[in-house]
Amino acid sequence: MNSMDWDLIRSFMMVFRQGSLSAAARELGVSQPTLTRNIQALETQTGLNLFRRSSRGLELTEAGRNLVDAAGRMDEAADSFGRIAAGLSDVLNGDVRISANDVVGVYLLPPAIKALRELHPGLQIEIVIDNRISNLSKREADIALRMFQPTQPDLVARRLPDMALGFFAHTDYLKKYGIPETMEQFVTHNIIGMDEGMEFIEGGRQLGFEFERHHFAIRTDSLLTQINLLRSGAGIVGTHVGLARHWPELEQILDWIPLPPLQFWLVCHRDIQYNRQIQTVMSFLGDWFVDDPYRHAMLPDMR
Repeated sequence: MNSMDWDLIRSFMMVFRQGSLSAAARELGVSQPTLTRNIQALETQTGLNLFRRSSRGLELTEAGRNLVDAAGRMDEAADSFGRIAAGLSDVLNGDVRISANDVVGVYLLPPAIKALRELHPGLQIEIVIDNRISNLSKREADIALRMFQPTQPDLVARRLPDMALGFFAHTDYLKKYGIPETMEQFVTHNIIGMDEGMEFIEGGRQLGFEFERHHFAIRTDSLLTQINLLRSGAGIVGTHVGLARHWPELEQILDWIPLPPLQFWLVCHRDIQYNRQIQTVMSFLGDWFVDDPYRHAMLPDMR
């Protein structure tokens, strides 16, 4: 038992977290038969039945529940080992994985990456476009560009310039429907908002405005789709002032609604902050965005 294979314990933790063999196998990148054999091998080595089947999938037995905390600590230690090992490398080659939402990742980041690799061609950059929060502790990304201040104590962050937000509509839309002058008028317009995300609704409530999901005539969590709907004249969108002003067909409206700016942060895990690759990319991106995040923005003309 003292020489128990870590792969078996990792398999046990992933099945526990995912609740099924098929989902756990996908997360680990192994076949389901391989994962099944790992669980069976762990049960043989421990002499314990760890899972039972239920209508909700696989559930831990009492013995399995007693092992979860210890296995979780081992999982965290393995992740920490990987981060620290990466941080000790002093070679300016290899992969750096950057996470950003779709607006930053599509419009703002590409020119920066091009310039970065011209200076450091040995770096291989992986870009994760995702509006959810990447887990830096789990190495889902090495560096994240985030729109809020990170609070986790194991993260290192550099604040970049805030991003002003405003409401915009296409001039053709405003000619047809007019400009809303009150909140009562506003909620009757074609507002484009989030589908599952609650940012718009929660932000409105903080400003004293009661928005509900049914107030959105069109709903999508894709920020790029919202912008393209805006540019097509489909409705009113709250978006980046620095982007929308690049398109002359868009007009800023509703300045009586004081939208707070988005904070912009560059973040990495403290275990890898001294890695030469991470230091180089963090420093480069920080300098790139320090004055005007939209200065080099790539904005396609889709008229």
